[in-house]
Amino acid sequence: MADVFISYCSKDRDVARLLANALVARGHSVWWDRDIVAGESFDQVIERELESARSVVVLWSRDSVASEWVKNEAASAAERGVLLPATCDDAKLPLEFRRRQAADLNDWDGDPSHEGFQSICRGIDRLLGAGVAPPRITTQKASPARRTRWYLVMAAIVAIIVFGIALLLVKGPGETPGISGELAALAAGDYSGEVIADSKGSSRSDIAVTVTKLGANKVRVTSPYARIGTVDIEVTRVGNQILNAGGDTPFIVDLDAEPPTLSLSPRNELSYRGVIRWRH
Repeated sequence: MADVFISYCSKDRDVARLLANALVARGHSVWWDRDIVAGESFDQVIERELESARSVVVLWSRDSVASEWVKNEAASAAERGVLLPATCDDAKLPLEFRRRQAADLNDWDGDPSHEGFQSICRGIDRLLGAGVAPPRITTQKASPARRTRWYLVMAAIVAIIVFGIALLLVKGPGETPGISGELAALAAGDYSGEVIADSKGSSRSDIAVTVTKLGANKVRVTSPYARIGTVDIEVTRVGNQILNAGGDTPFIVDLDAEPPTLSLSPRNELSYRGVIRWRH
């Protein structure tokens, strides 16, 4: 169950990505159709996620108002009382949705202080019941199952670290011929994989992770899966592997794999492994 489902047409993909990343950075779990992995039934997955999402943001534009998919998703969200409309341009909304106030994202560039984005956030907070006091934390002995999960996470993290050290010892700091370019650009892309182990939960499949270039040697990792969230990482290179140059998040992109793979352990709390689906 995602906090937010984003409904949009393919021509508005860049706005949808920007919104997804901004909401993830705010701590929400977000689902949009880039999370569909190979082999899944497109319509069944969308229907399942749409019906379970706690809020649905519909991006209206001159293209999406002509999309039956978007209009059907908006109607479904309206029936459940979880619809949050937003406009991307000066499109005239379908008649049945004109009575609802829409957030204005026409000139939004990702700034979290933008009034249109803030309007969406307020709507999400309302639907998610923002302001409810968090549960009281009590100290208790960890259960055997929880200890087992923690051991699995630590074992996976140690494996990632040992692998990186081994690369340093075996290959040295030089680059392997045949693959060149800025490190961040080589690592950037959309990955699909699974959480192998989690210190605070169970393993999870079909998890999407996006690696975005911030600079020549810096990337941002984001995921609609809240336990991964957003992490900025300085990277270095050993052979054909791109590694974290420091910090508490082991990160390895193996360019020798086909397709390239990503091993990640955000804040040393869980272990993720995925393969690249799209390059940026």
